[in-house]
Amino acid sequence: MSKERALAIKQLQEEALRSLPPNSLYIVLYIRSDPPEPNNFHWGFYSHYNETGGCKYHMRNLGDGWIADHGPTAGVFKSTFLCVLIQIASIPPEKRSLLDQIMRSHDGNTNSIPGMSCRVWLLVILQKLIQQGLVRCNSCEALEQECLEIGNQHSPGASKNHQPRPVVKSKLCD
Repeated sequence: MSKERALAIKQLQEEALRSLPPNSLYIVLYIRSDPPEPNNFHWGFYSHYNETGGCKYHMRNLGDGWIADHGPTAGVFKSTFLCVLIQIASIPPEKRSLLDQIMRSHDGNTNSIPGMSCRVWLLVILQKLIQQGLVRCNSCEALEQECLEIGNQHSPGASKNHQPRPVVKSKLCD
């Protein structure tokens, strides 16, 4: 890749980050293979605070178990395998600590979640976010299906490194 192309991509990614609405919450899908396989994504959350970044929440598989990998980031658009960000909520700044608490609520017992995977963890946390009123959505299952459809639609572009990666607002969440 040329220096000019790399610089152009960096600028597009920074512009995409600045254009996200402050205090917005996303489900983030990453492709796992190239070419991408339908319905095969790594799942996580991204809580966007402001134009300089936010916090990522996801689980990583270390072969014999899962560990939490949460933390601040200014590089949500920089991941090579990023497929799409799906906006699911606006989180007022005064609710940020509650959001963080819920996101971390299974960090100590992640591997005891039945059928544990990054997707299963995300759906467990999503249900808690809905119960606490942070995400307004009637059905986790319907939202999961919507995310899969959106991911499948955008995975070819991720595979071809189209920049910046798309941001889509869920039609199922208020």
